[in-house]
Amino acid sequence: MLRILIDLEGLDREFAFELIYNTFSYTNHTVLPEALEKWSVNLLGNLLPRHLEIIYEINHFWLEKVAKKYPGNVHKMSSLSII
Repeated sequence: MLRILIDLEGLDREFAFELIYNTFSYTNHTVLPEALEKWSVNLLGNLLPRHLEIIYEINHFWLEKVAKKYPGNVHKMSSLSII
């Protein structure tokens, strides 16, 4: 969805991320680590380089939110990073 809003619809990255974040920030599904798929960065980068770039952008936006909520807490940022 983020790729479509940015690449095809031409929305600003920050606006597109906030739209996606506010739309999909709720889940009633499990987010336990053992239930989530994990792909290596190398595999994803080789198969879907644009998607990996967007994942890095999502992580950047997310970590900005974490930094605002927990200023100076590097451990919290590290543990909440998606990459």
